[in-house]
Amino acid sequence: MALPRIVAPLVALLLLTACPGATPPTPVEPSDSGVKADGGASDGGGEQADGGEQEDGGLSSDGGSDGGTADGGTPDDGGVPGDDGGPGDAGALDAGGASDDGGSPGDGGVPSDGGSMPPDAGVPDAGIPALSVTSLGLGDGRVGEPYAMTFTASGGRAPLTWSFTGTLAAGLTLSTDGALSGTPTAAGTVPFTVIVRDADGQTASARLLLRVEPLLSLFTVGHWNLEWFGAPNQGPANSTSGGGVPDDLQVAGATSVIRDAGAHVWGLVEMVDTADFNTLMAGLPGGYRGFLANNTTYVLSGTSLYSAGEQKPGILYDSSLTYRSAQVILTAQAADFGGRPPLRVDFTTRIHGEDAPLVVIVTHMKAFEDMTSYGQRQRSSTALKSYLDQWLPEARVLVIGDWNDDLDHSISTQNGVALPTPFANFLDDPTHYTFLTKVLTDATIRTTTEYNEVIDHTLVTDEVAVDAVPGGVQVLRPDTSIPDYAHTVSDHYPVLTRYDLSGVPGPRVRLTAPLGGTFVVGTSLTFTWRSAGVSTVRIEASYDSGDTWNVVAPSVSASAGTFTWTVPDVESDLVRVRVVDMANASRFDMNPGRIWFTRTAPRVIINELLANEPALPGTTAHEFVELYNTGSAPMDLSGWSLWDALNPQHVFAAGTVLQPGRPLVVFGGPAGFPAGTPDTVAASSGSLSLNNTSDTVQLKLPDGGVVDSVEYLSTVDAVSINRSPDLSPDAGFVLHTTLTPGLQSSPGRRADGGAF
Repeated sequence: MALPRIVAPLVALLLLTACPGATPPTPVEPSDSGVKADGGASDGGGEQADGGEQEDGGLSSDGGSDGGTADGGTPDDGGVPGDDGGPGDAGALDAGGASDDGGSPGDGGVPSDGGSMPPDAGVPDAGIPALSVTSLGLGDGRVGEPYAMTFTASGGRAPLTWSFTGTLAAGLTLSTDGALSGTPTAAGTVPFTVIVRDADGQTASARLLLRVEPLLSLFTVGHWNLEWFGAPNQGPANSTSGGGVPDDLQVAGATSVIRDAGAHVWGLVEMVDTADFNTLMAGLPGGYRGFLANNTTYVLSGTSLYSAGEQKPGILYDSSLTYRSAQVILTAQAADFGGRPPLRVDFTTRIHGEDAPLVVIVTHMKAFEDMTSYGQRQRSSTALKSYLDQWLPEARVLVIGDWNDDLDHSISTQNGVALPTPFANFLDDPTHYTFLTKVLTDATIRTTTEYNEVIDHTLVTDEVAVDAVPGGVQVLRPDTSIPDYAHTVSDHYPVLTRYDLSGVPGPRVRLTAPLGGTFVVGTSLTFTWRSAGVSTVRIEASYDSGDTWNVVAPSVSASAGTFTWTVPDVESDLVRVRVVDMANASRFDMNPGRIWFTRTAPRVIINELLANEPALPGTTAHEFVELYNTGSAPMDLSGWSLWDALNPQHVFAAGTVLQPGRPLVVFGGPAGFPAGTPDTVAASSGSLSLNNTSDTVQLKLPDGGVVDSVEYLSTVDAVSINRSPDLSPDAGFVLHTTLTPGLQSSPGRRADGGAF
């Protein structure tokens, strides 16, 4: 008996699905190398070759073939129908072979919705690109240091939801929007699989490895001008509490800052009262010792140079340093130092695995802007350099304290024009001396409560400079936590610098730039480094996270410290660079952060800002500026800054990376947002200080170039202004209530309140 016509295609289907080559393979994750498989042919009827790497461009079909030909002979190209009319080579029918129209014959496997696969088919509709994970490399993390990156994917239908299998590095979490963040707590290499699912249920995955480096034990140096510390009739006006002992608020504030900073050694200036200094020292964790320059137990001639009631330098140090000797130097030039000649203290400490000498000089140069004071600072600088050149030409030396002038130009003027910096003699000898605090000058990060200039500095010899940690210079802002700081503790802020003294003795080289960031093909990229005991270096770059290396410059004098290169025509988010000692290839230094090379320049905009904080609670902590990355590549914001019309209000910390399509919100203070809010930071200055009437908000590069600028001429209480349309780079600003009625602002979210 002849079979009914409807049975024929069913039989064909049963035979087809019984064939080994038609069995849908289990989706396999791409390897973490990101390398394509060997030719794209299916292996064994649909299994993926090369250990699970995706074939034929990385698209894997779960309908029976993953890069080979369809069972009708048509190549599978991620959804193009084969000769049986079905998408790819799936060949399956809805509901047992019948179409959705109630039992009419199947039309060769094409579902009735015009190309859509059944919900569980796992391949995209016609015209929807296949979903794939595009973030196949991770930057290294380090124990104790914040880590953040956002996974990206291509294809599929939004919204995308992210998850993982396996175990994340301890201390990290993965949000459903693909943000991997946290602070690693344990070192090691951790494998895991990241999975992305689109709105149609299509999934893609990638097997990844995250390497977490051990905690970096840094040697930290601090210095601080503690305004007339302990003086009975001078200094901060409110340094004594009502009914308290004299200067109790100043002593308590200074003690808390020094205790929490964790510095190994402090240089202190304007120290007056020995009893208050001893009280401060007693309030610190066990192991701290110290003295002022008039303490004859340590400084034999101290009392002849410094009296009990005048300002003098002092030193604090912990048990990691061993005291050797102390003396007041350059006494013949005491007048040029404003009557405060420097204090030199010699220590030994563990440096690269052995006990080694370290000299700390605490200086306080002449204050004021008049021409006489300017000349005194010039002569003091000349005397100090002559002393270092003559007596400490090859020593590890730090000169720290209040230099009372800046490095780009002087605080002193003549006929309205700023005079040259009085410290040009050091700046003109970069082979032997480095002002580590020059980065503060370049970014206009002030070190006093009243002025924008940077006048508190750290100078180091080249023997120390090579161990200075890039990005390790920090101005502490106690005014964000100590009420009325400027009138109770000091008119200066503490300054910290950090050094990596680990490793073994011998020559060394340290890469100082680039350490991370995004660079556009065809633009200039400058390498900088510091070295000691190295004559020649080779510069190399890798585009696959260090698997293979390419020579950028085969031989460069180490003393040059810089080399400029043109970014090649390579699109990669796995770039690593290194500087290598030509005499010993195992001696090199490599960038710690992620580097991206891209053909399309990323663009970061100011998208929303709130200048007029809510009436309640009425604090400027609720002011905010929202940035948004409109580009397709991440943007390293390290050293970028937010300004009002005149002054910098926030400097982005080293390692701050804004992912494509993501916001970053800067609030005036931590009280403006709940702790742990993603994509949110508090202003480094303690406030954004935006005027309620009119002002200009500027986003600037580390070199001062303006990235974006927004001027407003009026505000409404508690209502932000937002680009309209939202997130549009060249759009103008409107009140948020105009853009989205009923919603006054949306920091960290889309203008309609939706999540990014």
